[in-house]
Amino acid sequence: MPLLKLLHFTALIAWCGALLYLPALIAASCRTANTIERPGHPELNRSLFNLVATPAALIAIGSGTALFLRDGTFGIWLVAKLSAVAVLVICHALCGMLILLCERHPRPGLTVACAAIGGVTLSMIATTLWLVLAKPF
Repeated sequence: MPLLKLLHFTALIAWCGALLYLPALIAASCRTANTIERPGHPELNRSLFNLVATPAALIAIGSGTALFLRDGTFGIWLVAKLSAVAVLVICHALCGMLILLCERHPRPGLTVACAAIGGVTLSMIATTLWLVLAKPF
């Protein structure tokens, strides 16, 4: 089953990388309220979310579930790790909501929300990594 672990790690790297990059990309797209002056390609937000982040999240969660069912690791450690992953899922959903808000009503005020989501995402990634490295055997 090393391939299952490899699949899980690869999906996690793609998902976490996309979750860290998306808030910055959304904030850059919403910097100006005038769509004519808006730099870059706003459809990149939706593409990254739909084609990279969401499939990677589904694969990471599915393969992670298969790993802990296979290993039979249950306990408070697993509850703490799954709680951190649940917060990452909420950040993922909030990024999707911000993409929709930015597409409909671009305004600079969304950068504060993007910064908050980016900070929470970074702290949950660090928490999850710490929990994995501190995993009881």
